Amino acid sequence: MIKRTALLVLLLLALLSVTAQKSRAFAIDRHHFVDTMKVEIIDGSVNVPVEIEGKIRRLMFDTGAENGFWIAGEEEWMKSSGDSVMVIDSQNKRIRLPILKIPSIKMGSITLEDYPVMVHDAMSGVVCGMFDGALGYDLVAKGLSFKLDTKDSMMIVTDRRGFFAKEEKGQPTLKYREKTLPLVFVGFPFANVKMLFDLGWVGGWFDLPEYWLNRWSANNPKMRQTLDELTVRRDTIVSTQYGLSGRVNDTLVERTLHIPEVKMEGLTLNDVWVSTGTFSVKVGSAILKHNSLIINASKRKLILLPNNGKLEQEVGNEKRGISFIPAEEGDTIGAVKAVVGKGTTAYSKGLRTGDYLISINGIPITDVCAYVTISSREKVVSSVFRSPDGTLKEVEW
Repeated sequence: MIKRTALLVLLLLALLSVTAQKSRAFAIDRHHFVDTMKVEIIDGSVNVPVEIEGKIRRLMFDTGAENGFWIAGEEEWMKSSGDSVMVIDSQNKRIRLPILKIPSIKMGSITLEDYPVMVHDAMSGVVCGMFDGALGYDLVAKGLSFKLDTKDSMMIVTDRRGFFAKEEKGQPTLKYREKTLPLVFVGFPFANVKMLFDLGWVGGWFDLPEYWLNRWSANNPKMRQTLDELTVRRDTIVSTQYGLSGRVNDTLVERTLHIPEVKMEGLTLNDVWVSTGTFSVKVGSAILKHNSLIINASKRKLILLPNNGKLEQEVGNEKRGISFIPAEEGDTIGAVKAVVGKGTTAYSKGLRTGDYLISINGIPITDVCAYVTISSREKVVSSVFRSPDGTLKEVEW
């Protein structure tokens, strides 16, 4: 697919712990259980089918969100918790959201009762029906352990301690101290970086902001030298960030790092490309394109299970130097515009910033949702663009 540097941060949240614990309380109707269910895997992210009010809904399992989230706006069957929470969205902007409760979520053979969710519809036009909301990391804090089997698209959930012990033995293990969110260390050639393990960042590998790299290396000449040696491109880009505060286009300084080797506690990832045109520090769901995952609630561990059994994996996630932003409202030429980095593959094929994306694999791009759906589910082999002067450009990838 087209690798994009900035379009569509699909979830979204890091939470400030300011909400009363009572408003976050929920119950599980079974104890000492093991349940297995079929799930949908999209770019490594996990969508769980659940039943709410007699209707099947899809909720993303978002390890980067402390609580559940509901995208479609408030529903009449939701219950008020009488509380709210302050969140920081993908633009680093704060907004206070009400916490409502879903009376009953049937997930496989178990039921979550009075499950708390933050409710806001600002993201509905970006998520484009891929899911209805998110299950947060509060499920793990409640004592549930999970196996996310991305090879066979299955999820196992249990409240039994040590249930996955045999599978965990000898596998790459990321430990974290925090109870509410999994913050793990990742070994880069320039530093060990503490990162949020965020399956809500769909299709992403590693997010490293230019601002933080500059800050960390300001008084460390050796680190600065290593970063410069790993840098293959520098550019100023237009980055679209979607969050609860709406959409914002920012001009950001970005570098592209080509990192030969990244270490994740026993797992080695080779040929990793990282863009720094971002605001967050996190590991995205792309790590589960090649690995399954066990989340051990009692020991606060993430255990990676390579789907091919290999502890050394080739990533090869080089971007083509093109990202996309929505066209301005009322634009009649196209719905999505390109941002192209100089000296990149896309630039060498004649594409330029401001060109409109007209189709992917022969499928018309009529709005942002068409782009989101196609680029997340298909391998992009051909695209058609139109320049502002009307010139058509056909590109084979």
